[in-house]
Amino acid sequence: MRLLIVADGARSRRALSHLFTEIGHTVATAGWVGESLGRLQSEPFDLVVAELRAPRGDSMKMLEAVRHRQPETPLLVLSPSPEVEESVQALGTSRVTYVRTPINEAQATAVLRRIERVLPARQGAAAAADLVAAERTPAGEHPSHPAALSAHDLGEGRLEIALAEGPVQKVLRIDATGAPPNLLARLLVGSYITGQDQVLITARHGLTEAQRKEIHALVDRTLGMSVVGDTPEVVEVQNFVDPGKHELPRLLHRVSQMLRTEIEVCRTALSGVGTPQLALIETIEEEVDRFYLLMVRQLLLSSDNPRVARNIDVESHHFQIGYRLVAKVLEVTGDLIHGIGTEIERNLAGLRRLPPAIRHDFVTRLERLDHLLTRTMDAFDRLSVVDANATLNVIGEALPRDAEFGQRICRRIPNRKVAVAAQRIAYNLDMALEMLIVVNEVTINRCVEPETVARTGTRVPTGPRHSPPPAKRSPPGHSRESPGEV
Repeated sequence: MRLLIVADGARSRRALSHLFTEIGHTVATAGWVGESLGRLQSEPFDLVVAELRAPRGDSMKMLEAVRHRQPETPLLVLSPSPEVEESVQALGTSRVTYVRTPINEAQATAVLRRIERVLPARQGAAAAADLVAAERTPAGEHPSHPAALSAHDLGEGRLEIALAEGPVQKVLRIDATGAPPNLLARLLVGSYITGQDQVLITARHGLTEAQRKEIHALVDRTLGMSVVGDTPEVVEVQNFVDPGKHELPRLLHRVSQMLRTEIEVCRTALSGVGTPQLALIETIEEEVDRFYLLMVRQLLLSSDNPRVARNIDVESHHFQIGYRLVAKVLEVTGDLIHGIGTEIERNLAGLRRLPPAIRHDFVTRLERLDHLLTRTMDAFDRLSVVDANATLNVIGEALPRDAEFGQRICRRIPNRKVAVAAQRIAYNLDMALEMLIVVNEVTINRCVEPETVARTGTRVPTGPRHSPPPAKRSPPGHSRESPGEV
């Protein structure tokens, strides 16, 4: 089903979007009243999921408006409050379902199955008619819809105007005749992140076996990209990812969790506790690269489409630039941690024979990187200038000492091969901290962007804020998030 999630806070919308997406539904999100009613008027939804903390007047008016304007659209109301349950029952309709929160995947699945069973028959007929129409429309010939202007509020009375496009299939044709190695793969990456739906690759005398292998290798590494046709004359590649389906903060969170898992694997291997699972780093690194390309694709498409920008929770074109930089920084940080894992795997026996004090220093620095990565992404998510500034101060004090540590350990390790490996690990740890500097600077800059200032009443809070408790460690070798799932 296609669901509209309505909730006051961005965190609630992200959590509910994650929950219902994980159980196989297409999700869009909106704030209360005006934004949600606007979405309902312009887009069809099978179900509205509304989170109510209390039976406020405006929230109940919104439920009444949905019930009267679209009486056949079911409503699922989520709330921890018994008062909300009483108010929902007072609406007096079977189209409104109330569920006490918190709600888990099993409960959500069961509730949605019950709702699906009572969906009006005409919705099923309409969906079948749409499917038949889609099957009759050849790829690349989807009917275009009249162009319309849409506006996005930037604050301070400013609007961002954009041309809203209809669902037109974008097709790219590539002539691979004489293409040098790796060029086709890079062109496919470009087609993916710029939003091409279909790519047709041909060559004057047919594609070579090497070219076809290059195409398949890239497609296998990219989320939502598939080869749907493969002959010696033409390879047809299709991109199936809906750019507005996955909220960008959620993807960034998953990437940072995967990086923390890589760090934990390296820390465990160096500490000598348990069985090293360094092969896991290679798998996670491939997932980080996939997620990075997906995020870049979303951001480039959102720059021309305000609807996509709203769906992925990127509030302005200025924020799109910052998100692009943060995504790249996390991808580079993943490369650096992958390099640390590679050095540990190649020189594990020698590194484990190092004096306990040196090994302890490395383990401590890995734990510190884990902690600072968590602090950095939490400050970025909460837009806390205070926490970002505190993390920058910690990194600024640590980097000079770490540089001396890297030079010192080389002189203390007699085995040249192990000494070089240790120095490379130390260098990558330094560079990872440099990457975190960039993210914290983006957080501070974002707080003084015109759009942010307009939403906070032109005041930037600089006082101390309560810090969340440190995140719990996952067992070595177990990702905090399933890396292959979006």
